[in-house]
Amino acid sequence: MRFSLFYPVAVARHDQLGSGLLGLDPGLYATALAELKEQAICADTYGWTSLMLAEHHFEVEGYQVTPNPLLLNVFLAQHTTRLRHGQMGLALPNWNPLRLAEDIAMADHLTGGRLDVGLSRGYQNRSIATLAQHYHADAAGTGRTDAEARNRRLFEEWFEVMRRSWTRDLWSYEGEFIQVPPPGLPWPHPVTARLGGGVTDGVVTELATVPKPLQTPYPPLFTTLTQSTQTLDWAARVGSTIVTIATQPEQARGIFEAYASAAAGYGRTVGVGAYHPGGGVALSRALAVAATHEEAWEAARQGAVMTTDWLGEFGFFEAWRLPGQEGPVPRTLEQMVAAGALLVGTPDEVGEQLEKLRDETGVEYVIFNAAGGMTEHQRMLDMIQLFGEHVIPALSSVEPAEVSPNEPAAADPVSAAG
Repeated sequence: MRFSLFYPVAVARHDQLGSGLLGLDPGLYATALAELKEQAICADTYGWTSLMLAEHHFEVEGYQVTPNPLLLNVFLAQHTTRLRHGQMGLALPNWNPLRLAEDIAMADHLTGGRLDVGLSRGYQNRSIATLAQHYHADAAGTGRTDAEARNRRLFEEWFEVMRRSWTRDLWSYEGEFIQVPPPGLPWPHPVTARLGGGVTDGVVTELATVPKPLQTPYPPLFTTLTQSTQTLDWAARVGSTIVTIATQPEQARGIFEAYASAAAGYGRTVGVGAYHPGGGVALSRALAVAATHEEAWEAARQGAVMTTDWLGEFGFFEAWRLPGQEGPVPRTLEQMVAAGALLVGTPDEVGEQLEKLRDETGVEYVIFNAAGGMTEHQRMLDMIQLFGEHVIPALSSVEPAEVSPNEPAAADPVSAAG
């Protein structure tokens, strides 16, 4: 099994969040970065596979201050030697796809080929509706049918532009939202014409983004999943690993089986529960580990604030509804534990929980939500070390250092736009 950490980058402790607009305080952010660096070094030392970051904007509340995960990926990579760095994920509607493709390729080089790329449609309308306003898109799950459908089309078109940027030299594209290059763009430079740089009669007809990624054909892909069959099918088609918060074993296994079946339809063989850098499946869980059961529960109490007080407003607890449970799902630590969304205990206890999870679902990759910032710094360091010393060696069949660049899908997922 492989294990990764997923950080929201909160800028204050559990008992401070919710008391003010803490995201506006540069001193708090500087402290959060210093602690994140130490925790990344600890994860690098103790055998974790990767550290992932979300993309969120305008979060003055201070729970998730990560407007540009790629910058943090590069920063943390300079202080680690083996740990991979990624996102969960980059909200594509927020970006210009050509610029993002360039930034990812640069980050891949700057991390020494230790970059993973997480892709998301974005679930918070404050950022999506603001940054993607020119495309009249809204966040996933907001219920505005037309705007959400536009979000999905924008997401898929943006990825196609990025894929071409990484895998082709000179190319052109005409889609619903973008044309590359724009028509009639003059470029009479004689050097470009002499080298065959995509210019015909002084007009740009093809473009090429540079640099190309260090990993071939591009870094491994991850996609957050909210049980959407459309997202699952897209991920299976392009060779992206899906990450789901589903907790009921039969539901998780059903998602894994659906992904494997969809991948087979696109000429890719993926075992149920399997992971490899060319696409697969992963489970997302929260984690609280300590030397004693009591200390583990205190760590869980501190870290749960992220979910109970913040993410609960976005409907996350509905995914953790227990069989037969009616009415609103309680947004509590106890509900998370009962549903299996949070693994808590000593290293031995958590190891047993993971063995059971693997037996029930076949999962090979678990990405743990890490409540760094809101959980006391030393507790986080102890958790990362204890899990790395006792659980990872017992359950890892492949050393994290052996992670390799992703293989392209058997079928080239070229969009219908040509």
